[in-house]
Amino acid sequence: MKTRFPASISVGTGLLMAQIIATVQVFISNLALHEKMFWIAQAGYLTVPNQKIIPTLKMLTPAFNGGLFFTLTIGVGISLVSLACAWAWKYPCRLKKGFLFVFLGLWAVSITALNRHGFVLMPTLHAILIPAVVVTLYLVLSPNDLERGSRLTLLLHFLAISLLAILWSTQMNAGLYLNIRDNLLLSNAPGIHFNDFYYHYTLYPAETFRNLNQKLIKTYHLSKIENARDHKRLKRKLGSYDYLLINEKGKADVEIVVEKERIRLSGSRQTIETDLKIFFENTRQTLQDLSKSNDTYIHFRAATSISLLVGFPMILYWVFNGLMSRVFSLFLGRQPSAIAGIIVCCLLGALLLFLMPLGDKKDLTLDALPGMLTSDDWKDTARALRHINANNIDLYQFNLTQDLSQHPSIPVRYWLARGLSVGRHPDDEAHLITLMQDPHPNVACQALYSIGKRKFRKATAKLLETIEMSDH
Repeated sequence: MKTRFPASISVGTGLLMAQIIATVQVFISNLALHEKMFWIAQAGYLTVPNQKIIPTLKMLTPAFNGGLFFTLTIGVGISLVSLACAWAWKYPCRLKKGFLFVFLGLWAVSITALNRHGFVLMPTLHAILIPAVVVTLYLVLSPNDLERGSRLTLLLHFLAISLLAILWSTQMNAGLYLNIRDNLLLSNAPGIHFNDFYYHYTLYPAETFRNLNQKLIKTYHLSKIENARDHKRLKRKLGSYDYLLINEKGKADVEIVVEKERIRLSGSRQTIETDLKIFFENTRQTLQDLSKSNDTYIHFRAATSISLLVGFPMILYWVFNGLMSRVFSLFLGRQPSAIAGIIVCCLLGALLLFLMPLGDKKDLTLDALPGMLTSDDWKDTARALRHINANNIDLYQFNLTQDLSQHPSIPVRYWLARGLSVGRHPDDEAHLITLMQDPHPNVACQALYSIGKRKFRKATAKLLETIEMSDH
């Protein structure tokens, strides 16, 4: 059975398979997180997520919505690579068995590398089932020979994607995602809704593949420690790295045993043992080594990051190009409509790039900041605040904190809250308490961060209340 849209059907089915796997993956992780929060609460600690959110961890909706992150990153990446391999084997390689063995060998190597640091079930299912579905469907549904004019269309797609990649590479730096969020998402209502959805549900997929060091809260169970002084010191040391003591053995992220001045830390796979004195002197390094030795998701995280950077933009290009081509096909021929769709995609990609800020925040001078902070253009104000934050400049000297805390732009309030993480003026605490109650969660979150970093003790009660009542 042949169809006009073998690639779209194949990739679409691959993404459906990815969503099924991702939903199950996130749901299982959510159940584990629910149990973890139970034991943390039993030990008397404040839980994050809070008691309003914890019951939802057993629901399917957060798992499905969280699974979209994996579908639109690793799912897209694997689907597109699988499609490219299927196309290459069917047309340039003419279905020759020798090339098939090459592709199968690369597939096997990829799966092996994915499990190099320990078997990971759900990522392995991604790597096996998605390619199997995409390749099989494409081989069955695609025509035996390339259609007339398709080579030109493929060449134009390649040139268009290459051109957009070159243009957007000019923005390739550590602040790329922040620039996209501030300038393309938080500047309009649809973008704000997308941003809120992303930040509301990405906790769930992120929890599935974080290593110990990346987790917000880690737990440990302690046994066989006789010296009360060492016990107190150990609890204080581990607490400074967000490790919380729970009483239930076998439920913690790390099991710790202290015997005869030796300490043994056991993660999910590996154990590290050292002198207790050395551990106290090199706590950070020991915990990093423990995290690294038990990190089975390192390659899956890398593949997901690459897919987010490359695969997700390509699927956006594909979807938008398909829509534009269908529109143009109403009054143009098949190939002219495809070419017109490619041109529109290039123009749109260039337009979005134009909306991004030009220049680097490092090129600002201190004398330019007051004017930018009072500018009518919110982008200038946000850019100045980012520069202030990056260079640890005290905001109080500009005497604009009160006005900026009421600014209509979310990015401005966000970078104001972040910028208040440094400074010495006592009035900053009141401004941060105001920003902590900001209606947008991104702003409130940064206010919480700054209050914690500045160690404003008077705001502690309000901070705890905000965390306990938040719906994020």
